[in-house]
Amino acid sequence: MNNSEKNQFATLLSKYMRDARASCNDMAEEIGVHRLTIDKWKKGEMKPSKKDKIMACARFFKLTEEQEKEFLKAAGFQEENFPPNDLAEEIFDEYISGLFTKLAQLNPHPIMLLLTQANWSDPPCREAILRRAKQVYLGKVLHIHPPVSLSVDRDSYFAHLGEQCGMECVKNDYDFEQVLKKRIEKSERLFLLVSRFEQGVPILGEHLASIIRNLSEDYANRFHVILCGGEKLAALKYESGHLSLLNFAKDEYWTELGRDEVYILRKHRFPNLNLYDILVDRLLEISGGHPKILNQCLVFQSNFPELDLANYPDKLSRSDEISQLFIPFIKTGMQKQWLQWLAQDRVAEWQPYILDDVLRELYWKNALIRREKEGESGLYWRCKAIKMAGKRILGREY
Repeated sequence: MNNSEKNQFATLLSKYMRDARASCNDMAEEIGVHRLTIDKWKKGEMKPSKKDKIMACARFFKLTEEQEKEFLKAAGFQEENFPPNDLAEEIFDEYISGLFTKLAQLNPHPIMLLLTQANWSDPPCREAILRRAKQVYLGKVLHIHPPVSLSVDRDSYFAHLGEQCGMECVKNDYDFEQVLKKRIEKSERLFLLVSRFEQGVPILGEHLASIIRNLSEDYANRFHVILCGGEKLAALKYESGHLSLLNFAKDEYWTELGRDEVYILRKHRFPNLNLYDILVDRLLEISGGHPKILNQCLVFQSNFPELDLANYPDKLSRSDEISQLFIPFIKTGMQKQWLQWLAQDRVAEWQPYILDDVLRELYWKNALIRREKEGESGLYWRCKAIKMAGKRILGREY
């Protein structure tokens, strides 16, 4: 990496930290490096040597697809964005339209939790969702995302949200709630998208949720909200039972990939790749519909056409992306339980809120998926490659 590339990476890192109001300590703790390492990255004295650290930074900042691509390029790595921004509306046009149809039908509190597993952006296709919202709500659309920093105080947190909505007068939580009230009163319907909900100080996120709930109760059917997140957002609804701040919000899980989406992706990213229904179905089976694993399958098809499909799972299981799913569980003292889970495809009954801590973590990491078989919902390993990686890595303990 030359000096200009170092400076570009340092510049972007400093910008994203500043935008997120994140300190070196915040970042270091989140991605598992020393605080001085972050400081050297910011000064351009060194760069991350491993791609997973760059991706951890990108997840920490909750970067958009284009921002992630730019960030990776500045660090000297190939981007891992999926799906590309210019494909978002074409690939998921019907699904995004359906989101707003479902939202409008939630009476009297149109609040939706758009829950997404790992390896999609947060939310997936955010810009496409906002563009569609502006059409549906005639421009009466707001978009906020909480600051990343865990050291931000309450006033700064809500002042930052106010700035994102063009509310320069907001200095604290009371101001934010009152100005938002006035926006609703001036509109027949107002739409709010809250992305990156899970980042930042948990108690301030809960306070934001309470404001949203109160306004929804005061302005029935006029305040339409989609909150985007994953495990922490689901916990906010389910862990407190009937006392939950969002117990009347409707759960919506991001859609799975199918044939149509694969063909559209091929048209734009792999135009010379020859696909047909039987092959597409096989690739979906091998990847389990996991967005990044499917993308890698298409790369194999494009670059290594001689590679037998039967060899895909083993090759995929050795990737860092999949292997890292299991590394945190090596020293858990759960050998017997892991042997039982990895010996079967269906690991548990599906529940809207998964009670087992390990299975819940694996689900939100996208190692597990909900599937319907024989009329029952179960929690299954997403694909064979993931099971193979688990057996190889956790097998060291058996």
